[in-house]
Amino acid sequence: MHRSTPLTPSLTSVYLQKFRSLIIVALCLCCAIVGKSQSDISKDSIAMSLFQIQGGFQQPYGDMAELYGANFNIGFSYAFKTKNNFLLGSDFLFLFGDNVKNSETIAHGLRTSSGQIIGITGEFILPIVQQRGFTGGFYVGKIFPIIGPNPSSGLEIRFGVQYIEHRTWIELRQDDYPPLEGEYRKGYDRKRAGFATNQFIGYRHFSNNRYANFFIGLDFYQGFTTDYRSYNIDQMEETNGDYFDMMIGLKLGWALPVYKRYADKFYLD
Repeated sequence: MHRSTPLTPSLTSVYLQKFRSLIIVALCLCCAIVGKSQSDISKDSIAMSLFQIQGGFQQPYGDMAELYGANFNIGFSYAFKTKNNFLLGSDFLFLFGDNVKNSETIAHGLRTSSGQIIGITGEFILPIVQQRGFTGGFYVGKIFPIIGPNPSSGLEIRFGVQYIEHRTWIELRQDDYPPLEGEYRKGYDRKRAGFATNQFIGYRHFSNNRYANFFIGLDFYQGFTTDYRSYNIDQMEETNGDYFDMMIGLKLGWALPVYKRYADKFYLD
């Protein structure tokens, strides 16, 4: 009697573990910098560079919702904040998730009636089907200091232009299976890519003692994508479509600010 080989942990749990590690590293870096000297951030809005890690979750809408459910994202960004609280930045996010709609029908021509695949060793293999993708681009923004502990904190609004790409990832971790490897696997991944507009509205916080520097808010994407592959093997049809892929979600990040510090002692001749 054939039996399925136990699955290894999903990519979602792996990426979440990596994100927690990034948070710990950022906290350690912030603590190392804080111990030097205090600045006038509590009184003045100052120019600074921001090195940031970020993450969140998103719900697809539009054409993208026909393929996927909610996804998670982790990534990094850099921004420069002026004394007038304007932001100019760039960011990059990895998208990943386990919620792939109609996943049991993908590569259906290779499956048995139970949805499994018979590997080259004769064992049943259950394909692991996940969502993967990324976004990357540039944005401009503004911080309005209507709330918060200092003139650099407050309501943050951003507008950006992004490149977006997403696909369905099929993996057989227990065995080799040539029909789902290399170039053949690309015929099942529904890969799309294109440009997107992006908006963010939320709260930006800089603590006076530099220990807690973060942002949190709503993130919006409107993607104008096209099919990246010319043929879907399992559907046996050519692909050349245009799509409107939307995502709405929550984004949060931790920032490491770098700026000039003012001396806390004055000397008179």
